[in-house]
Amino acid sequence: MADLLYSAQREAIEKGWKEGLQKGLQQGLQQGLQQGREEEKRDIAKRMLQRGVSVSVVAEFTGLTESEVEEIMRSLDR
Repeated sequence: MADLLYSAQREAIEKGWKEGLQKGLQQGLQQGLQQGREEEKRDIAKRMLQRGVSVSVVAEFTGLTESEVEEIMRSLDR
């Protein structure tokens, strides 16, 4: 009886651990993808600004705020 209880507990712990790991991996992947998209937006904004495109147009096409675009522009001036 004790072996059966131990086995059931072990299976439950293992199942919970696997589910938690899977959920963590999915969340990590989503965060990584989001960071990659944001980085790409900023790279596109830099290239647009270097070609003389206005802040408002860069913001419109990248989805960044004008403040974010202005911050990128300031970093280019350094």
